[in-house]
Amino acid sequence: MKHRDSDTHDPSTDSLSATHGGTTRVAADQATIAEWARSLPPETFYEAAVILIAHPENRRLGIRFALAPGGTLDIGRSPTAQISFPEVPSLSRAHARLRFAGGRVTIEDLGSRNGTFVNDRPVTGVVDLRSGDRFQVGSVHFKFLHERDVEHAYHEAIYQMVMRDGLTEVYNQRKFQEEATREFARAQRHDRPLALVLLDIDHFKQVNDTYGHLCGDAVLKQLAGRVSARLRPEQVFARLGGEEFGILCPETGVEGGMALAEKLRRVFEDEPFQAGATPFGVTCSFGVAGLAPGMSAFDDLVAAADAALYRAKREGRNRVETATPAPGA
Repeated sequence: MKHRDSDTHDPSTDSLSATHGGTTRVAADQATIAEWARSLPPETFYEAAVILIAHPENRRLGIRFALAPGGTLDIGRSPTAQISFPEVPSLSRAHARLRFAGGRVTIEDLGSRNGTFVNDRPVTGVVDLRSGDRFQVGSVHFKFLHERDVEHAYHEAIYQMVMRDGLTEVYNQRKFQEEATREFARAQRHDRPLALVLLDIDHFKQVNDTYGHLCGDAVLKQLAGRVSARLRPEQVFARLGGEEFGILCPETGVEGGMALAEKLRRVFEDEPFQAGATPFGVTCSFGVAGLAPGMSAFDDLVAAADAALYRAKREGRNRVETATPAPGA
């Protein structure tokens, strides 16, 4: 058997060492390492990353930016920023900074024009981030991950992005279509009522033009929160695109859909929306349709509710209209 001197290492002896008494030493070393590892804070072995979940032009959604221990990530319009969005005017050139130090990840606003927000709260000074937090810089939104298995957490976040709108966190159009198609088939098969409510923010372009797109984003998020708080668990709520939303109401006829729409209309009319220190009024128009004879697919129900919504807009907005009976009913 070869011997190892102080300057050379023969890899062929490693397995022999383990066979002839080396096992005890290796086990002792592993136990020492394990004991040392347990003495460290759990965050020491965690990985950190941020995922882009909302962009004003829906660019690069789902892209992941890793943050190494001891490192920083600057976010802004500047091309020198590690996370750069030169196409987003609501961002400052140097907007915010993420830092991974001492097992903690923090975020700091760098004196930006439009501020930085964590879970919708403005960042003042240096703020700790927790895994799952959402943060906003200008009109760009991220989700923060700080996990032992960040790869698994990333795929979970992407799965949620497939189903949910990144800005409002309610279902997106794709998920809504899946749920609605299934409910439509069930309602037809068992001869059960089904109602669809479509709602659209009145003069939303004026909100953006008058108060800015960040204010428009705030309106969309506040609207989604107000609606979600007033729905039953079986009702399906989604952002269908832009300022239009849909509510699918199983086991509900047209009258029930109309009552829900009128309740929401009054909520929006009576409770001002807020962006910064400025409260302002926003109203919505509603179109309601119920499953009727002659409808063969969910798209028929959508067309009926959409026609009612168009009529609400045409008749002066801030009102609820219902669909006329379907052809052949």
